[in-house]
Amino acid sequence: MKLGMILKETGVQELTDRLGVYLTNTLEEGIPLQQDLFSFGLAEAVSEESRLAAQVKSEHPVMVVMGNPPYSVSSSNKSEWIQNLIADYKVGLNERKINLDDDYIKFIRFAEHLIEKNGSGIVGMITNNSYLDGITHRQMRNHLLKTFDKIYVLDLHGSAIVHENKPNGSKDENVFDIQQGVSISLMFRKSVDKVKLGNVYHAEIYGMMPRPKIVAWRRSLAAKVATP
Repeated sequence: MKLGMILKETGVQELTDRLGVYLTNTLEEGIPLQQDLFSFGLAEAVSEESRLAAQVKSEHPVMVVMGNPPYSVSSSNKSEWIQNLIADYKVGLNERKINLDDDYIKFIRFAEHLIEKNGSGIVGMITNNSYLDGITHRQMRNHLLKTFDKIYVLDLHGSAIVHENKPNGSKDENVFDIQQGVSISLMFRKSVDKVKLGNVYHAEIYGMMPRPKIVAWRRSLAAKVATP
């Protein structure tokens, strides 16, 4: 509704159809909600949003998923649907503690699921960078390599949790005012019948530099990403 109002204020003529933007919980399964006799006013509007969003999730081919999902170790998104999807990232892990319930991991898994279902597409996300080298994230990395043809990662570092320093030994700073390190990931799939593991290209930046010089992309061995 707000987007429609802004478009009208900027001179866009009356829209014949509503914008294809829906308010929904991404990590809930796309099951259309049924209207009931007591749905009216705001409740009716929320129910209609859920119904339309569920149609997109379950019926429409999604080719692009992008965003800056929340990072939350104590995730409140514990629906059976997303938990079942995340289970693929836990296969074969024998660690006493598996830290894979962070919301950002669930959003990556959700995006990957949509591209898997569609057979091709692009994912672009700014997320916590802990999955790049975390021991308990190795099956997650392996799973992503099986799904995507190419993965580009720009590691912005900046983790106060592990007290990261720049290569010269000075204190590293985060691009955002947060504790977790950050990375930007672009993942591409064009092969519907994919067999080989994807290729990984990696670059990194340390520190809060006004005009950072990004090192050249370099190809990483799949084994480095797929193992601890």
